Amino acid sequence: MSLALSVGSFRHGAPAMSVRVHLDNPHAFYTNLDFISGKIVLNLLTDETISAIVVKLEGESRTVLMKPPPAPHEPRRRDDRSRIAMENHKILYRLQTVFPTVSSTTPTAKASFTLGAGHHEYPFRFKIPFNTMCGDPNMQAIGVGLGGRLGLMEMPMLQQHIRKPLPPSLGGFPGEAEIRYFVKVTVQRPSIWKENRRNEIGFKFMPIDRPRPPASNAEAFARRPYAFQAGSISSNGKKRGMFSRQPTSLSPVAPKPIPMRIIVKKQNESPEYVFLVGLHADLIAKTEVRAQDVMREELSTFPIVNLQGLSIPIGNPSEPVGTETTLDDTLWDRVQLPPTVTPSFHICNLTRKYELQVRVVLSYGYPGEIQ
Repeated sequence: MSLALSVGSFRHGAPAMSVRVHLDNPHAFYTNLDFISGKIVLNLLTDETISAIVVKLEGESRTVLMKPPPAPHEPRRRDDRSRIAMENHKILYRLQTVFPTVSSTTPTAKASFTLGAGHHEYPFRFKIPFNTMCGDPNMQAIGVGLGGRLGLMEMPMLQQHIRKPLPPSLGGFPGEAEIRYFVKVTVQRPSIWKENRRNEIGFKFMPIDRPRPPASNAEAFARRPYAFQAGSISSNGKKRGMFSRQPTSLSPVAPKPIPMRIIVKKQNESPEYVFLVGLHADLIAKTEVRAQDVMREELSTFPIVNLQGLSIPIGNPSEPVGTETTLDDTLWDRVQLPPTVTPSFHICNLTRKYELQVRVVLSYGYPGEIQ
């Protein structure tokens, strides 16, 4: 199976050339240490002089934010572009020269070769690394154009860079934030009057699951006290405390269920029962977008559990104060995280983290007379 994307240029009076990137057995997702391979297909209608054919494996993290309006005492500028903050980090950059087939990957500006008209194919193969590369000082030399040209790689090295695991592909914030991965080919031509030919094809990346800490009985918890208002059945207020507990090293993974316990603690005497009538759990994704000195947080919600109309008694009125009752985890232990949930990550201009929001709806009364 082969996947291809092509761009051709057929100008009147100019040699016709088309170049395509083919991926071998394209995957839905690639991960760390995977090999991504394929071939470059070049078609020429006439003989053509070129310097080199270079294939790049790239990943970039791009953010664009609007700066806040100036303070009243600051002068206003007519140019709206001055209010735009942008960052573009090359988090992945690997290069392979497939033509000419020499050991050096940095052909000189004087090199030129004539390819005959017809169909030409050049294989390539890359291995996806673990960590980001935008802070690598060796990349500064690569950025000053191959083939004697400038600007083939735009990467402001004055930006702050950190070395972290490669993040997953990220979309959903058009015009504001994007992480994308792609394979790009450049057919370099020695003449300044003939532009280089380029073509690229994108792919989705999902990082490998990082090693997890050993299993532990330690738990982290959130506590919320609650007191029912006195009703017609009893003149005494009924108090309960709720706990939501997760392992201290909680790191949910799709499509596995969330390890969680919900505990209800009795805090005063009352003859009524307490009932669970609703349970809602949402995974809140917080994406911190940064560009220069501007920051914005975007929130996304992934519903996990949404149960309504329940009437499940919790404990028994005869139980002593201080009794803790654990809710039946079969209400949520078969619910899996959506496959669209990507791992947490932190890179130069983007951070993704998650919070679990649990809402427990309780009522009280007697069977058939729930308040």
